[in-house]
Amino acid sequence: MEDGTIAFYSNTELIDCFSSEFGGPPQILTRAPGRVNLLGEHVDYNGLPVLPMTIDRAVTIAARKRDDHSVTIRNLDNAFAGEAFENVLGLPHSAQGSWINYCKAAMEGINTDRMIESFPGMNILCAGTIPPASGLSSSSALVVATALTYLSVLEQPLRSESQRTDLAALLAGAERYVGVHGGGMDQAIILLGGKECACKINFFPLRVERVPVFRDHLFVICNSLVKADKSGSAVHRYNEGPLTCRLIRALAEKHAQMAFGEEIEIEHLGDLWFGPLCLTNAEVESLFSEAFPQPRTTLAQATAVLGIGEAEIRRKWLGDLPEPDGGYNLQARARHQLTELARVEQGRDCLLAGDAATFGSLMNDSHQSCAHDYGVSSPQLDTLVEVARQAGALGSRLTGAGFGGCTVSLIEKDSLESFANAIATHYYEEYLNLANADPLAQDWVLPAQPVSPADSEYL
Repeated sequence: MEDGTIAFYSNTELIDCFSSEFGGPPQILTRAPGRVNLLGEHVDYNGLPVLPMTIDRAVTIAARKRDDHSVTIRNLDNAFAGEAFENVLGLPHSAQGSWINYCKAAMEGINTDRMIESFPGMNILCAGTIPPASGLSSSSALVVATALTYLSVLEQPLRSESQRTDLAALLAGAERYVGVHGGGMDQAIILLGGKECACKINFFPLRVERVPVFRDHLFVICNSLVKADKSGSAVHRYNEGPLTCRLIRALAEKHAQMAFGEEIEIEHLGDLWFGPLCLTNAEVESLFSEAFPQPRTTLAQATAVLGIGEAEIRRKWLGDLPEPDGGYNLQARARHQLTELARVEQGRDCLLAGDAATFGSLMNDSHQSCAHDYGVSSPQLDTLVEVARQAGALGSRLTGAGFGGCTVSLIEKDSLESFANAIATHYYEEYLNLANADPLAQDWVLPAQPVSPADSEYL
């Protein structure tokens, strides 16, 4: 646990610092905003829709092309050590948990996808106003910012919505370079979001519907001050969700084949709804009840259904994920996919109808499902959510991967000050024992204002 306060730098300060660091001014300035997810947690990697929006916090990069193939990356925050390396196809990883791996992920993805023959070097200086490990997508913003910077160096800037969409899909896969089995929500909202709107994002193929946010209510982010890290050893905890959902997909496919014919193939769990079967929620619920009749499923039970050995199941879907006592909690995790999908669809309608009360109720139900069915909450997040509701929030839930990071709450616009005071008293001071907390000034309580998507410009 640590102070989530961060330093702010203007573009002019960043440019001046770049000139001092590298002996000349930058050619390129890139900004990639963070995001907050309103509804649809831990479902994007299954091909199910989500409902996030951009926020007024960003990763900014100043850069200049070099005459050789060397890449030097520095950060204005001295807590993040810089690095220099050669730009080649098949970039070697930096140390486990290093933030540089996110920069390399973007470059490696573009080098591979664009079949780059000459790998230019560049000097990069990064600055960020997104609290790291907070569930607000600072890592994906860094990936996107690096990608846009690199494309500018390659003289291949984005010129259309379709190019942005293609890049979002590319970077969703490229980010797995760091070892995280995530979905495509973060890259899509950072590249395709917009001012004054949330986005309902569907996958396979990627498509975005912009939906206006409430005019008389405000989404507010509250930082639990517990890191929601997805790097280093923490990556295994995060990957438990995607990996178990792979097994859920395999078992659901097997039962669908028994019900509808051997030719049925489900590439993503979302194909049950959006693929050739086009099942209703009730039909998927029935299929899940047949596939997961007990709360937990053991490897031995999965082997009996799928007709393959444990080693093959691990090779295809689970990797080295340990088997808990009694088996994997597939029933509850499958239920979360079903109910969270329904909440996203209804939440989009609530935004269009201006129905803040129902939207808040959906947020509460989403947190309940994330905490109890998916198991990604924490005592701090649960406490912060409860404090927010007692402070007048219509709804409150964890946002992002979970285990720490932030919550998002829906409040009336004119109640921000009283809401922040209540959070200061009952969470930061009484629960965390932090004296004289001023969460608005310390950026622990942050009104979420949707902003323009990521972009890069030549200076």
